[in-house]
Amino acid sequence: MSNTDLSAADIKAAQKARKARLAAYLKAWGAPASGLTRLGAAFGAAQYAVFIGFAWGAAWAVSALVNAQPVWPGLGLALVCAVLRAVLQAAETRMGVLASLKVRSTVRALAARRLVERGPSYVERADSGATASSLIDAVDKLDGFFGRYRPLMGVVMAGPLVIMAAAFSASYVVGLIFLVTAPLLIVFMALVGAGAAAASKDQLTTLQRLAGRFNDRLRALETLNAFNAAGRERDGLADASDDFRRRTMKVLAMAFLSSGVLEFFAAVSVAGSAIYIGFSLLGELPFDAGETITLQTGLFCLILAPEFYMPLRRLSAAYHDRADAEAGAEALAPLFDGPEDSMAALEALNAERDHIRDADLAGESPEALFRSPGFETAPALTFREAGSVYADGRRGLAPLSFEAPAGQITALWGPSGVGKSTALKMLLGYAPLTEGAILVDGDATRTPLIGKAAWISQRPHVFFGDLIENISLFDESLPLERITAAAETAGVMDFAASLPDGLETRVGEKGYGLSGGQAQRLALARAWAVDMKLVLLDEPTAHLDGEAEGRFLEALKRISAGRTIVIATHSPAVRALADQVIELQMEDAA
Repeated sequence: MSNTDLSAADIKAAQKARKARLAAYLKAWGAPASGLTRLGAAFGAAQYAVFIGFAWGAAWAVSALVNAQPVWPGLGLALVCAVLRAVLQAAETRMGVLASLKVRSTVRALAARRLVERGPSYVERADSGATASSLIDAVDKLDGFFGRYRPLMGVVMAGPLVIMAAAFSASYVVGLIFLVTAPLLIVFMALVGAGAAAASKDQLTTLQRLAGRFNDRLRALETLNAFNAAGRERDGLADASDDFRRRTMKVLAMAFLSSGVLEFFAAVSVAGSAIYIGFSLLGELPFDAGETITLQTGLFCLILAPEFYMPLRRLSAAYHDRADAEAGAEALAPLFDGPEDSMAALEALNAERDHIRDADLAGESPEALFRSPGFETAPALTFREAGSVYADGRRGLAPLSFEAPAGQITALWGPSGVGKSTALKMLLGYAPLTEGAILVDGDATRTPLIGKAAWISQRPHVFFGDLIENISLFDESLPLERITAAAETAGVMDFAASLPDGLETRVGEKGYGLSGGQAQRLALARAWAVDMKLVLLDEPTAHLDGEAEGRFLEALKRISAGRTIVIATHSPAVRALADQVIELQMEDAA
């Protein structure tokens, strides 16, 4: 076999594996709503069974009118079946809406949990605009698939079969027309659907890039203006927006093409049935069909003919929803994929999904899924030859052993790149623990300490809002007295008292209106407000001048009582404050 053949085979295998992976994700995400989906399909199939009664009643009434017979029996049957069918249609639609809402809320919760678990090491490498687009637009792409397409699969399997059986009971020729044309419609829909899937994926990828680019340029507007590049980027964004418009129109064109193909074949099939029935009733059929068509049976078959293709019409209209869902799943896949094998990743996904389902049944709020009980007392931490190697093979931390006693300040000291920050990230699960063990109060744990430890980075994030919201992280359950006490202890009141509205003064995103030292003290207040007994700080004074560093360390000393504090630093002042110093060395210098 040639290299070209091998390459083609590899590409085909990769495409097959990709589709299987996306199908597995969609199946796992849809499991919580499977009952609603089956119920919607049952209502959808039942409406076509009821339609047979409507068709027979309508044909009966018209035939009776022509033959001067009472029309009310047939008309009554038709009216009852019409009302019942409307009820079943409404029930089918409602089940689809509920299923879609349940799936999308579950997927968003799963994606948010996974994003939290990935932590800064993932966010730093990802485009924030593209990630936000995935959590919003990609999840919304699942709407039509779980709300319309999946319930329709059951309807398409049952509805046409029920109507075909009724048609065969009235005319085997009309039944054969239905039987022969249905597979042709499905084949052409599949051919057009393949193109729709590619176009939908391309459109979502373009949208993610556009969102990422816009977000990035907006944040760098000051730099663009300084270099007189804002106009150029404005034109670039306009071109990118126009490209997205063209790709969106291509998706719509594929959807219209799919519907057009279906309508053409359906119209030909209905016309064929009408011609046969018409010639049979006139007695002008050029061959002996071996059956007698009456006015009532002929009208019955003609009323059934368009409805036989209706489930396929509906599936054609919703077929692009499957392509949209696959595109959305592919956009979300980076959040769910991991270094583990696909089956292990899927098992983890199912476990998380079941956790969210159980919490929902217990009446817990979505926010409760992210909470975990903190330590009641200051914990002791022990690293035993704990090391970290990232998925790409890059070493984050050489095997390290040390103990951080409970209730003390431990400083990790060493040059940049030695792994001080990685050691802290390993505690939160933001960096992988690939060697050795980490013990908490003597017990080995591989569970991230998310929700059990306060995290303060070099540049803590300040949200758009007032100081109270930034300290509480928008948790309305925190009493104002506790927030005020935390602000006082952490030194926030030292500068908040001079602000126009005190703690209610609003600050801009990323700390606009606050100095670096003030932002750091704000982060300390967060840790105190929620009473975290474990505080992790990553180079907290790296960007502070001497005076600001001194004020920050005074505040840190005040909140340190009863807490275990671990600081990654290269500041002599922080080193002097620490109860113990762990010196790290570069691996080749050890």
